[in-house]
Amino acid sequence: MKSTMAAKVPIVGECCLCFDLKTGTIILGVLNLIVCVIGAILSIGLVISWAVFVGDGDVIMKENGVAVNPGLVEAVGIVLYITTSVIFIVCVFYIVIASLLIHGARTGRPGFLTPWLVLTAVSMALQLVNVVGGLIALEWMKVVLTIIGMAIEGYFFVCVWSFRQQLPQGVFVPKA
Repeated sequence: MKSTMAAKVPIVGECCLCFDLKTGTIILGVLNLIVCVIGAILSIGLVISWAVFVGDGDVIMKENGVAVNPGLVEAVGIVLYITTSVIFIVCVFYIVIASLLIHGARTGRPGFLTPWLVLTAVSMALQLVNVVGGLIALEWMKVVLTIIGMAIEGYFFVCVWSFRQQLPQGVFVPKA
């Protein structure tokens, strides 16, 4: 006799109580795509604005009698470039994942939904680590807001998971 313990992901019938799962998945993908494109544009804008600041900001600050430590400005610039480059790369990665989610939902291909599900599961696991860190540091607002975010993200995960479960079962998904 074999005993197994497994947690099953719940299944829902519609997304946000008003959309079918296909429409909800497409809307979720479009919202992800919009946020990622904005994030990519902002990260590029931040790098460009910092380059302008370093070029012109030193002169302006010196003219106004503000002491400028060139080593500090250079160190901050390096950290900013690395951070915004990582943000840009993550945004581009998310753009690809969101595009796959939209295409997979439109065409009824469950394999294209999987990258988004994996990325969301990893994101939720990292948020759980963030909650533990917040509990250890007694940062209650961080804990509460992260748990609220995880609940929303978890619900969207369940919606996409439910749609993915419909696809291999032969449920008719009309083309959008």
